[in-house]
Amino acid sequence: MSVLFKRGHRRKMFHYFISLALFYANVVITFALIYILLDISGLGPIVDHYYNVTLEDGHWMDLITRSLYFSVITLFSVGYGDVTPFGWSRMVAIFQAMLGYILPAVLVIQYMKVSDQ
Repeated sequence: MSVLFKRGHRRKMFHYFISLALFYANVVITFALIYILLDISGLGPIVDHYYNVTLEDGHWMDLITRSLYFSVITLFSVGYGDVTPFGWSRMVAIFQAMLGYILPAVLVIQYMKVSDQ
């Protein structure tokens, strides 16, 4: 009986891990799309200080990768300082950074609730 419980417990933990990874990927991609839209509209560019390429140069892939990179770094840390938001992107980055700080605590609390059952 304990072997089945352990196997079921591992499966449940794997399911939680996959769900968590998909949730974080969704958050990162959603914020990256917001940064892309703000950059395209001119309301909030994301500037890379070491590789400065504008949209007029035709580097769409750079815009996408820079926005994804900035979104990941902002969610999981405060940032490195190599990419800086301007305009409305600053407000979005503040919200994403707060989410990045609060979310792990919420997830730990939820895990503790589930593991008690």
